[in-house]
Amino acid sequence: CDWKNASVRLSNHEKSKGHMTSTLQWFELENMLTKGCTIDKQSQRLINSEKARWHSVFQRLMAIVQFLSEHNMAFRSSVDKLHMAHNGNFLGLVELLAKFDPVLQEHIRRIQTDEIHDHYLGKRIQNELISLMGNKVREIIIEREKSAKYFSVILDCTPDQSHQEQMSLTIRYVSPEGECSEVIHEHFIRFLEVEEST
Repeated sequence: CDWKNASVRLSNHEKSKGHMTSTLQWFELENMLTKGCTIDKQSQRLINSEKARWHSVFQRLMAIVQFLSEHNMAFRSSVDKLHMAHNGNFLGLVELLAKFDPVLQEHIRRIQTDEIHDHYLGKRIQNELISLMGNKVREIIIEREKSAKYFSVILDCTPDQSHQEQMSLTIRYVSPEGECSEVIHEHFIRFLEVEEST
């Protein structure tokens, strides 16, 4: 309410110790921001490098899952630990790649020295990666089937070893490959449990 003395008050504030300290701190921060030397910047740089490292680890794990799936090989065996006999194909391939790949080599070193506890090599993450990749493959198959000129759905029931009826769902579609030729594709989608066989 005392606007006539505003210039005097502002002048006094500009000369005060608190304002001078704050201005100096602001100039230092501005200078450090332009140079990229702030604590936040260093923390962000560490976060980004760790994020890139995990991305590289997951790329390799996904490649292993894809390889084992494409070759219809088992993932696990009786032992679920690194550097143990009979630890399965997944962990065996991780160990093999770690001999030549610095990313997996560093990852295994961190596991062995207890720097990380979530190493993403266990059976739950293997199942999750298989499921995620399977869902993506199924999506691509269904997209191709929807864009095909002709398609059919094949259902067939078969009892399994425990005498539970299972229905296999298969999709067959025709896709144009060239001007004069068409190619028939057939993909198994999934098993469905059948409650009744009437």
